Amino acid sequence: MENYQHALFFEANNLSDVEVKQIHTHFSIKRRSGGGQCEISKVGDNTYKISFMNKEAQERVLGREDHVINISGREDLRVSLSCDNVAESSKQPKASANQKCASDKSMEKVFKLDFYLLRYLSECKNANSYLEKLLSALYSSFEIHIDSEEVVVRRAAEDMSLKKWEFGVDQVFETLKSRYNIYFEVDREKSEILEQHLYLSGEDLQIYCEEETCLAVVVGERKQVEKILKFVSGLHDQQQIQEECHVSEKQFTLIKEQFESFIKTNLPALQITQEKTGSLLLKGPEKEVHAGKKELLNLAKEIKEKRIPSHRPLVTFLESSGGIQHLQSRFHQRLCSPVTLETSGSDLLLLSLSDGALQEAAVAVQRDLCLETVRLENTQKSSAFNTLKEDLSEAVKQANRDGVKVELKYLDESSFDPKVQLVGYTTEVSRLKSIVLEYKRNHQKHHDSLPLPKAEMADHFPEILSMAGVKKGSVEIKSTRLPSPCIHLTGPRCEVESLKDSLEAFLLSLATKRFEVKGPGVQKFFQSDGTETLKLVKTSYLVCILPIDDGRKSGNVPLYMNIQRFQSLPAAASAQYSLDYDNEIHIKVVVGSLEQQQADVFVAPMIKTNMTSTLIGSSLLKKAGQQLQTNFNNAKGKSALTHGDVLEVDATPALGCSKVFFVECVPKGKNHDSEKALRCGLGRVFALCEQNSWGSVALPIIGPGIVLSMPVKDAVNILTREICKFLSRSAGCLQTICIAIMPNYAHSEEMFQTLCADLSAKMVDNTGQALFNSLTSDLDEIIMPVDRIELHLVFGDITNETTDAIVNTTDFKDFQTCGVCKDILTKAGPHVQGQLTGAQVTSGQIFTTPPGGFPCKTIMHVCGERDASVIKTLAKEIVVQCEHGRYQSVAIPAICAGQGDLDPKVVAKSILEGVKDGVQGANLQYLRTIRIILLKINVFLEFKAMAQQIFGGNTQLTAPAPLVPTNVTSRGRSASTISRRSRSSSLHRSLDLSSLVRALPVTENTAAFLLIGHTDNEVSDACRDLQRAYESQCSTHPFPQEEIERLTHDEMNQLLSKVDSLHLQLEQSSSGGWEVRGLKDGVNEVVGVIQDALRRQVREKDQASLFTQVTWCILGPRGVWHKVPVEVNYKLERRDVKDGIVDAQGVKWTVDLRKMEATACDSGQVTSLKRLENLSDFSLPINWDNMSPSDPFKVFALDQQSTEYQTVKADFKKTVTKTVLKIERIQNMNLRRLYEGRKKELENRNGPGVGAGEKILYHGTSEASCSSIMKSNFNRNFAGQNATVYGNGTYFAVNAIYSANPTYAVPAADGTQLLFVARVLTGHYALGQQGMKTPPVRLAPDHNYDSVVDNIQNPSMFVVFHDCQAYPDYLITFK
Repeated sequence: MENYQHALFFEANNLSDVEVKQIHTHFSIKRRSGGGQCEISKVGDNTYKISFMNKEAQERVLGREDHVINISGREDLRVSLSCDNVAESSKQPKASANQKCASDKSMEKVFKLDFYLLRYLSECKNANSYLEKLLSALYSSFEIHIDSEEVVVRRAAEDMSLKKWEFGVDQVFETLKSRYNIYFEVDREKSEILEQHLYLSGEDLQIYCEEETCLAVVVGERKQVEKILKFVSGLHDQQQIQEECHVSEKQFTLIKEQFESFIKTNLPALQITQEKTGSLLLKGPEKEVHAGKKELLNLAKEIKEKRIPSHRPLVTFLESSGGIQHLQSRFHQRLCSPVTLETSGSDLLLLSLSDGALQEAAVAVQRDLCLETVRLENTQKSSAFNTLKEDLSEAVKQANRDGVKVELKYLDESSFDPKVQLVGYTTEVSRLKSIVLEYKRNHQKHHDSLPLPKAEMADHFPEILSMAGVKKGSVEIKSTRLPSPCIHLTGPRCEVESLKDSLEAFLLSLATKRFEVKGPGVQKFFQSDGTETLKLVKTSYLVCILPIDDGRKSGNVPLYMNIQRFQSLPAAASAQYSLDYDNEIHIKVVVGSLEQQQADVFVAPMIKTNMTSTLIGSSLLKKAGQQLQTNFNNAKGKSALTHGDVLEVDATPALGCSKVFFVECVPKGKNHDSEKALRCGLGRVFALCEQNSWGSVALPIIGPGIVLSMPVKDAVNILTREICKFLSRSAGCLQTICIAIMPNYAHSEEMFQTLCADLSAKMVDNTGQALFNSLTSDLDEIIMPVDRIELHLVFGDITNETTDAIVNTTDFKDFQTCGVCKDILTKAGPHVQGQLTGAQVTSGQIFTTPPGGFPCKTIMHVCGERDASVIKTLAKEIVVQCEHGRYQSVAIPAICAGQGDLDPKVVAKSILEGVKDGVQGANLQYLRTIRIILLKINVFLEFKAMAQQIFGGNTQLTAPAPLVPTNVTSRGRSASTISRRSRSSSLHRSLDLSSLVRALPVTENTAAFLLIGHTDNEVSDACRDLQRAYESQCSTHPFPQEEIERLTHDEMNQLLSKVDSLHLQLEQSSSGGWEVRGLKDGVNEVVGVIQDALRRQVREKDQASLFTQVTWCILGPRGVWHKVPVEVNYKLERRDVKDGIVDAQGVKWTVDLRKMEATACDSGQVTSLKRLENLSDFSLPINWDNMSPSDPFKVFALDQQSTEYQTVKADFKKTVTKTVLKIERIQNMNLRRLYEGRKKELENRNGPGVGAGEKILYHGTSEASCSSIMKSNFNRNFAGQNATVYGNGTYFAVNAIYSANPTYAVPAADGTQLLFVARVLTGHYALGQQGMKTPPVRLAPDHNYDSVVDNIQNPSMFVVFHDCQAYPDYLITFK
């Protein structure tokens, strides 16, 4: 370096060794920078020195203001140089790098240009001509002097001013420099590439090569230069390789000198760059790269390291304060070998090639650096803590005035364990630590305690302290009760000791007294209204009044629910008077076998304790497996079951239940015994469900099968009566009763229709209370919105429909064979049938006729030809013709599914797809409803499944789906929670009210206080005022025993609840009545309960009286009339309906009494209301229309769409194929009164097992006898007109077909026949004999049988001998 004396300086950020080497090359080339031989070294953080061997080179370089150096891998570097000798540097020219004045002559101007650019201008004609053209425009010429690197421009004429001329010439040379580019290639390999491709030179580009310096220079138009450089770079990259070498920057610093010396001597073409932290990139020829990497890694292996465990705060301090650089500098000055320091997580890492230097550096680091954490131990709460902070802050400033030597941080200042953290150099840390320790010694907190004479004083010490008038200063006072009452003082020692002495003296001077106020509700008084009294006494006598808690109950017991209250009664009273809890019961009628259901309990019949004696038992065994038989045998054991017993058997996992109840039945042939056993067995089934808290039960209709052969009506009647009997008592946990009906049995439709009709009629009992909440079935009507119309699937009879259009399916040949066609044509009349006779109808066409006597606007006659495509076409055409005829509704049967015997699935698919094709996209304006009427269960199920497939999620269940109860307040409860069997029954006289009172939670009627004052007199006066204040707010009220006895369970619950919650005292008086004592407001509330009960009793008496006189009814969801509850009946009669009514099932309705209609608030469903006026000794049947006593006989024709009509007709059609023309209800008050009287007489005489034995039977008649029977009843005096085989009585048939015989139902002139549907009381019956005038004796001479039959085992005929034992209910006109 001694030969390089001429220095210049520049600044640059973060230059790598490779970038420094490129800068060195730039300033070594004279023709590129003006420089020459030089050396570059770093003399500061961002300062570099260039030392030239020759002063001329220094001056040439300095003569250019900026040097733009192309650095590979980053933007061009602009270097501005400066010299220490300011005066000398100021002598350098101030013109641009390429231009200066060379003469004083005003007619010429001299420009300094690059040597290679001058050569290019001289050698290239295009460039020379371009310059000549630009200067000629300024009336100038030029001369190029390559040796002196100058261009002299002479002015040839003086047509413009000198200033303007000079400006123009300057612009010419600026344009020249921007047009032509000069690129110096210093890379030896790229220079060689350019030398090998000199042939690329031409008029627009020249390549010059300098052999001595391995320099190549490219001069030419800018685009041409860029093009050739891109070409050279591509060739160069193909010859180079690069490899990454994992050596950190700190490691490279240690071995840099040795490695650079090695590559300078042996690997001159190797380049070193650092493109990412922790590794170096070696570029160059393959051999040099491999050799360089090997040498570099060998040198790196010689580096030794020493890890010094440290702490994160200390590492952070070194990184942020420049401590690493400071220590590094000290290592450089004091150690013989270089050592680097870096951080590694929370440790310090020393690196060096020398073990000795490494050890010395480690000792220095551990000696000079320090981390101290000092616990403040709550002294931060002292008022002097801010002063400590200020002192420490000033000490830190002093320590760091010449550089960061120490840092301070407060840790966990708001926690219970605050600290001061000091980190930095050991000397400064020790100085700050001594300041903190001195502060702790001066402000350490001191703890002391002072015992209190009473525990209550600890709870309310702040109030007592206010009486003392002492100042606590900075001392913290905390009072505690346990383990002994005392106060704890915490703070500076001197303040704590002073305050303790003052408090001891004050406590000794106080007067204290314990005082108790006794009486019901006393604690509640002092916690509410009495608080003002406490404040007034405190202020008046300057005392503290502290409540005393002796651990006794305060009386603030939460209200008990009804069931809890009565559970707390004595055992006997609880069993007798426990309240029924509300439970919703849902009955489901499902189509399917029992073993397919899901329920807690399955019920199956059996004969002689044989599980497989019935088809149901066999089916269960088949699905459950042999384990069920094993369970059955284990349950049976050796015990013998009697008729009506129930065997409980554990189910197997294969069944959807937990238990199977097998009912021991009586086989066919023993009618009375069979019915009695079934009735008994079903009663036990429901009782077991209640006892074992089962939630659901599934059972079939037991009886109509082969084994028992019981009539469907009888079997259904027994099942529904036992269900209703059970529900009228209590359902316990039972919520769901599932009744399964097999779809393909001979009696499936009859069972379904009879069951639903029976259950619908019994859903609400005679008192207007709902026995169950909903009745649903798999055959409920389905509605599907399809475009703008509604498509209905209905299980029923098309002859009951009243749509605008009716579709009749026929073969246009046979009109008399039984079936739907015959029924339709019979009702339509002979004129319509005459139009069909001989009609010529092509395939897929519809033949339309007027309706005749059928209640519609038109009849469409079709023939499906047992062809699916024809049926589909007909269905679509029906829609088209209805729209064309402007009909709003149409009813369609299952075409060809009946007598056509076509697969119901095929029929369903054809009709539904045909309807869909006719409706979708047709923009129908008139047709709104399409009803598909399906007579058979299996056909309905196929249509239902197909509808789901074709119309997807559009299907939905409609009426008679259950209505949702509405929460409407009724007598303190929501209507939805009114029990099905709730009754306003009063308490029994034998119930001991004292036991109920004793069952209440024990409450403490004492309020205890600790009074603290300055004198004994003040404390005594305060006690007296407290007692007087409580006594002024108390009262007593007596109740007679009879008023208590008339309370209902709910009212008694309410009474006891108020006594409990209001902390009253209820006691029996000496006169036998009761007294309630306590605070006035509470006593008044109890009086209000008694008065409300009295008003309720009067109201209920009025309601009950009215209920016997007038009965309001509402039409239920299945078309069956139900009585409304008693209270609703009262509201309707008083026309108090502005708030609506709530029916027995908890559904709220708005009422229009003018239209006698009710609208459901939730669903919007509209139904009918009716009002029946009863006689004093006779209540009108609920299905009757209202009648006046002055007009006791009326005949009403039934609406064929009503449930009543359809039920009567369905029963008739089970055995008769003839067409029903009309059904009339006979309302004869006198006859029905006598009938009901006889019925009650038989029920009382025969007991619950047989009862009156009411049956629905048939009696054929003639037109001549009809009127007499309706008005005067059946007359046994006429016996013998038709037959007297079983006695001289009135004959009734089980099946309508018998009575429909023309012998009994004598045809009129027009061919119509008449038949009575009669209610008959059969009771106990015996075998009839010819000549009998009364039934035979049963038990005693005055105790005869009630009727006789033709066959004891399976009666088909009943004969009664008492005129009041039958009632003509309906008259059917058929043909």
